[in-house]
Amino acid sequence: MTAKQMIYADNAATTKLAPEALEAMMPFLTEEYGNPSSLYSFSRSAKKALTDARAVIAECIGASPDEIFFTSGGTESDNWAINNFVLAKFHRQRNILISSIEHHAIFNTCLKIAQVHHYSITSTPVNEKGRIILPIYKEHVEEFPDGISIMLANNEIGTIEDIAQMADIAHHYCIPFHTDAVQAVGHIPIDVRDLGIDMLSASAHKFNGPKGIGFLYVKQNTVLKPFIDGGQQEAGRRAGTENVAAIVGMATALKLNCERMSDNRRKLKNLSKTFKTIISEHLPDAVFNGDLIRRLPGHISLSLPGISAEGLLHVLDLQGIAVSTGAACNSKSTEISHVLKAIDLPEKLAKGTIRITFGPNNTEDQPRYIADKVIKYCKKQG
Repeated sequence: MTAKQMIYADNAATTKLAPEALEAMMPFLTEEYGNPSSLYSFSRSAKKALTDARAVIAECIGASPDEIFFTSGGTESDNWAINNFVLAKFHRQRNILISSIEHHAIFNTCLKIAQVHHYSITSTPVNEKGRIILPIYKEHVEEFPDGISIMLANNEIGTIEDIAQMADIAHHYCIPFHTDAVQAVGHIPIDVRDLGIDMLSASAHKFNGPKGIGFLYVKQNTVLKPFIDGGQQEAGRRAGTENVAAIVGMATALKLNCERMSDNRRKLKNLSKTFKTIISEHLPDAVFNGDLIRRLPGHISLSLPGISAEGLLHVLDLQGIAVSTGAACNSKSTEISHVLKAIDLPEKLAKGTIRITFGPNNTEDQPRYIADKVIKYCKKQG
């Protein structure tokens, strides 16, 4: 089945490349192929493109250009930030504080650090809406971890955390604070100065940019150790010839999303409202997970009691509808996700949980169509 024949509603997994981003990338995939680190004139265009892209991305998140470091994506950015807590030897308490709903790019990196470097990992809990329980979080901070990483918006249930308040608490104890903002950048307003964070991770393919490229924001004067060894690219912090075309595409896509953000958010909220209204009317036992107010626009986590999420996903796929049962990077697992466990969702609901994430390309009639197919499947199963 081709993209033209399907309804794509899994934008939390990845997004369609913006035509403007592709157009901006093309010269650097064809004629302007010079290495930006070379000294001759042919490479000046590539070098200037990197400089301009860094400035555009910085402006979009309220940073300075020299605070932006290009990576291969959100996973690398997360890995770099977490490992930097160890490499920079901030406090030497040999402990890292994260939340119970972090992405596996954070969780699994912490597990490896615990095994290799003999660190302890503290996981601070969330409430039934997926919000960090601040009194418990503060108790954990008072134990002086080497670093803290709390995601800005959750990929599975869409809840947005109060990062500014948590970063402020961390800094009261002089503890560096990182946020995984992969799901948030380009979709909600972000100003790193207002958030008060030290590091932030982002990935281009989540905001209509190309896959395989992302960035790590690092606040000035924050100790940042190299994560990949080799040449002196990225101010000597991240070796490897820069992917100029992808970087240009990322900057173009992010700027477009920021310019269109108000209109996109309004549209996505309406699409979600349409879907939720229809589902609630016909399936009164259905549960919508996450914080219903502080959440990503267009993001729906729906639990259906007595329903197999995998069975529903298969039926929807046969009808040309693409949704997911959770995080795409963990879609092969049949276990209940750690996020749903963390919010204490009953097993009968967790097993019937699907994620629908609308994007700007979705039309007004598509939420109705998807809801109709979900309802028919549930009625048939009941």
